[in-house]
Amino acid sequence: MKSFKPRVSEKEALDHLTLHGRIFRSKKTVPYRMELIYLPYYFFEIRVKNKKGVERGFFAAIDATLGGFSLVEKEVMQPDTINEIEFQPKISLEEAQESLGKEVRWFLVSKSMQRREKYLFLHAEPGELAFFPYWVGYYHNKAGAWEFLGLDAVSGILQGGPGRRLFIHAFAESRVKINP
Repeated sequence: MKSFKPRVSEKEALDHLTLHGRIFRSKKTVPYRMELIYLPYYFFEIRVKNKKGVERGFFAAIDATLGGFSLVEKEVMQPDTINEIEFQPKISLEEAQESLGKEVRWFLVSKSMQRREKYLFLHAEPGELAFFPYWVGYYHNKAGAWEFLGLDAVSGILQGGPGRRLFIHAFAESRVKINP
């Protein structure tokens, strides 16, 4: 299956996922375990135009688990392939395109307000399914329960609330087995 090559090595991921104490960086919490996972996304090339008639292109992604929107830098992503997929897409390409239409319009409204320049959505190229890499570090919290943090394996950015929600849903669908 099509995927993207991680640019962040395991050692770099360990450095990013090691938690430091708040006072003088006194206590380090090293992940108990780390793994590289690939989550399904639909990738789209979108075209927009401003009032002056200048066209611009963006590379957007819709996660195939919850339908969340994000912009990605196509230049830093190197194509790769993976043999086994653990996480299956939960939404179809049609649902992803519908979500893309709504999210792009909101994105353009916010960009228009920030730059005081109106943008018009022209079209989106047909999307394709690919798997995006993340490093996940697992920790024990003070109560002894398991916690985790996700790290984008291409850009090296820690994943916050929306990313955490995506991981929880993906893990719940593929790793939690309920016996009837």
